[in-house]
Amino acid sequence: MTVSTDNEILVDAPMELVWEHTNDVAGWPDLFTEYAAVEIIERDGPSVMFRLTTHPDEQGNVWSWVSRRTPDPETRTVRAHRVETGPFVFMNISWEYRQQTAGVLMRWTQEFAMRPDSPIGEDAMRDRINRGTVEQMAHIKAVLEDRARKAPGTDGSGGYGPGDLHAQRLLYLTCGMRLAAVVSTLAELGVADLTASGPRSVTELATATDTVPDALYRLLRCAASVGILEEQPDGRFASTPLGDGLRADDPYSLLPLVLHSTRSFVTKPFGALAHSIRTGEPATVPTLGTDIWRFFEDNPEDGARFDRTMTTLGRWETERHLDVVGPERFGRIADIGGGQGHFLAAALRRAPDASGVLFERPYAVKAAAEVLDAQGVAERVTRIAGDFFTDPLPDDCDAYVLKAVLHNWPDERAAELLTAVRGAIGDRREARLFIVEHVVAEGNRWDHAKFLDLDMLVLFGGRERRPGEWRRLLARCGFALVDRPREGHWTVLECRPVEAA
Repeated sequence: MTVSTDNEILVDAPMELVWEHTNDVAGWPDLFTEYAAVEIIERDGPSVMFRLTTHPDEQGNVWSWVSRRTPDPETRTVRAHRVETGPFVFMNISWEYRQQTAGVLMRWTQEFAMRPDSPIGEDAMRDRINRGTVEQMAHIKAVLEDRARKAPGTDGSGGYGPGDLHAQRLLYLTCGMRLAAVVSTLAELGVADLTASGPRSVTELATATDTVPDALYRLLRCAASVGILEEQPDGRFASTPLGDGLRADDPYSLLPLVLHSTRSFVTKPFGALAHSIRTGEPATVPTLGTDIWRFFEDNPEDGARFDRTMTTLGRWETERHLDVVGPERFGRIADIGGGQGHFLAAALRRAPDASGVLFERPYAVKAAAEVLDAQGVAERVTRIAGDFFTDPLPDDCDAYVLKAVLHNWPDERAAELLTAVRGAIGDRREARLFIVEHVVAEGNRWDHAKFLDLDMLVLFGGRERRPGEWRRLLARCGFALVDRPREGHWTVLECRPVEAA
């Protein structure tokens, strides 16, 4: 018989803090009172397999088991199950996070069945789980609310940042340029990697980074004031979860994005942000002397670096996006502007009977040969070098992908490309277009896309789009959304062909 439990608690803390800290499995011994240790066994994309070991119970027994956990930041849900089931036939756990006016409502539901030879029955286990969950939730609530009070921008004792008064917060924001330089310098010096194995003295770090100890200390002290490092009483500096985001050995590290943001082709145009706001035009021509695409052609090293960064960041959520696309449904898939073919290759690995078309700029198509061959799909891919604004698109595919393409362009140019795709589809009503992009959240909600939107304006002349903007643009070009896309995150917009509005 399947038995279930359902418990929830309201945490007065920001969503990002609640999400980040409760999904930091390695930090659970500091969050749960019942766990003594966590061993990370395997990471596979967003999924993590780990072993939990408890503190001794009242009888002195220590329990240990292996679980797998997969968070989905877009839906703010987590699915987990025990790999080593112990006394259970199965044990499945779901976490849900919902934003409320007074905080984050965190809900846990568990479904399980007991083995016939288990020493404890299902009703007794349900009661035990309910008691334990209520106790743990209360403790987690207290820990998270205390951490929120000490987080950047609050005035709690020992907190980071200048406090919560408006003028002080504005000062904090005004320091953004300086903070960006602090973060990028830490990234360039590799400080996060040096402190990963334990606290290090300033002398050790200065020797390892070939820097002046006094100057380095002043950098580290500033970084510690905003939580990127922690200065310990003995003067050594230790890593923090925030600073760990700069580690080179983490496949989901922000290091590539941080280093990208320091390049002159980013910093110079952003220094002329006011130009873009006054004119609605990119700031690349007045600062770089040309548009960004011509700049990359004239500066191939920068162009290659840009492509590598975008490829790395774009691969973080490939499998989740392919879950929406469902490449197994299609016989021939075209990736328009698909870079070196990483996304198309992943799609074809999931659809072994399908073929593909990679349509890209000549140098990208040439570089794709190595990627496609390494992924074992080269024989199934037709590579076409061309300009998707001027050259004909393949008209023999039943799925078309535009991944991180349309946000590079203003609506008029984006409409040209969408119209070309619609023309390639023709009368094939079963064909689909998949757009992998941000959908900007409405209102005052935090959304990184609102910052990326300024990137698009200043560097490319493009834009990120809100739900209504997507619907109007697509209708104009002969497409309709199949489902309402999720806001505030990279997502997949599945589009079907219709008559143009």
